[in-house]
Amino acid sequence: MIPDSDRPYSPGWYLGQLMNELCGRQRRVRLELLNDYLTGNAPLPRGAERAREAYESFMRMARSNFARLVVTSLSERLRITGFRSAVEDDETGDPELGNLWQRAGMDVVAADVHKGTFGLSEYYVIVGDIDEDTDAAVVTAEDPRWIVGMPDPDNARRLIAALKVKYDAADNVDRLYLYLAGKAIAPGANAQIWVAERNAMGRMGPMVGFDPREWTWAPLRSGVLPHDRCPVVRFDNIDGLGEFETHIDVLDRINHQILQRMTIAVMQAFRQRAVKGLPSVYPKGHPQEGQTIDYGDIFVSDPAAVWHLPPGAEMWESATIDLQPLLAAVKEDVVHLAVVTETPLYYLMPAGENQSAEGATAQRENLVFKARDRIARFIPKWNDVVSIMQLQAGFTDRKALARLSPIWASPEMLSLSERADAAAKAANDIPRRSRLQLIWQFDPQTVDRLMTEWADEMVLQQQVANALAAANPIVLSGQPAANGATSPAQQAALQNPDQQTAQRAAGQQGAALALPAGATA
Repeated sequence: MIPDSDRPYSPGWYLGQLMNELCGRQRRVRLELLNDYLTGNAPLPRGAERAREAYESFMRMARSNFARLVVTSLSERLRITGFRSAVEDDETGDPELGNLWQRAGMDVVAADVHKGTFGLSEYYVIVGDIDEDTDAAVVTAEDPRWIVGMPDPDNARRLIAALKVKYDAADNVDRLYLYLAGKAIAPGANAQIWVAERNAMGRMGPMVGFDPREWTWAPLRSGVLPHDRCPVVRFDNIDGLGEFETHIDVLDRINHQILQRMTIAVMQAFRQRAVKGLPSVYPKGHPQEGQTIDYGDIFVSDPAAVWHLPPGAEMWESATIDLQPLLAAVKEDVVHLAVVTETPLYYLMPAGENQSAEGATAQRENLVFKARDRIARFIPKWNDVVSIMQLQAGFTDRKALARLSPIWASPEMLSLSERADAAAKAANDIPRRSRLQLIWQFDPQTVDRLMTEWADEMVLQQQVANALAAANPIVLSGQPAANGATSPAQQAALQNPDQQTAQRAAGQQGAALALPAGATA
């Protein structure tokens, strides 16, 4: 049993508050719905309810996962390439922080967090203990269906408490991980982790709320952190909504239109036939006179069957329905989805035969503007994540942590020709390092390597120039010699016509220069 669950601001009280929020029906139903759309498991289109089980597999084929395209088209534009810190001259990033980011595998974690935040409207990051193999904190991306946070009343961007639910298959138990910031416990205290357990009641157990009688603390799994920050960071999307959440009706309409088109196409594979002008009962003189005629036994669909029709009977067959209007309707709905979600149409309809280059550029600009807005919102969140990673490793300079800043790759994807043209035009206005970073869009590590290679090339060129000057000294006065030669080498060539001819031929053919002993090219 969890004691003191009714005492405000005790660990048991935080556990109950967060557990009840995590199990709230409205929150869970909403997140499950968004996750279904994101994973391509959207609710099936309505139809044929009486034969739903037999019709279900057919309806599944009518679903298209446009929600994922709306999310990934934006998340792919967000990529962190490095981090700036309080270190001097770290315009292209602090190498130590960049190495820490790579050791912790943060490129994959960040990609998962961005996609999850855009799809589910919120996502979480937990900074754990130091991994002995990587010498970096273990950082995980967490699904909001199994974790919830309580904002700090003094700083809403940070959490004062968080709760994660986990099922342990090895021990067959359900566990609750409660993360508390130091200020949630006492002024000046370090952050703590409290773990509660119960016997598993099905995988993850029934998510119906918190009952303190079902849970007990697990002291061996609980502990105190080496800092005072809650090790959980919550990422929120704009307006607290998923990127496609307000456009679910459009997604449903697209799936419904696709289902109608598929249904018509299948039904038309079996054309309906009818016979006009046939009597409904047997005529006089027939052994079954006056009885209703069952034409189902007469007009058998058999390749060897021969039908005998009475005079005046007329055959009728259903005509083929044109599916082009339905296809056009689906395309219009996809265009509508692209407009309202600010997603370039070429993401949703790659063909784009009727799309102009100017229109494609305008759509790309909308996506770039949206990506820049999300980058600005995520900067303080990733600052908090990296700060907690350093605090976990024993770094204590809070002023230095406050100066952290992520370096983002440009959300605008330029072609190679566009970059080359811009770099050539900016050669006299923008320094080389800035051109490599802003125009060529290289990551900080590549920029540093290219600048080092460029410096080496400059040194080599200077060495070659010095060697050439030593081999061909020019008369300082600039006046030609009496015989018209301007250097001792030219004077020697005039005295030897064969040597002069050879030198002229070597110069025309681009022959290699002969350098004196000890000179290097």
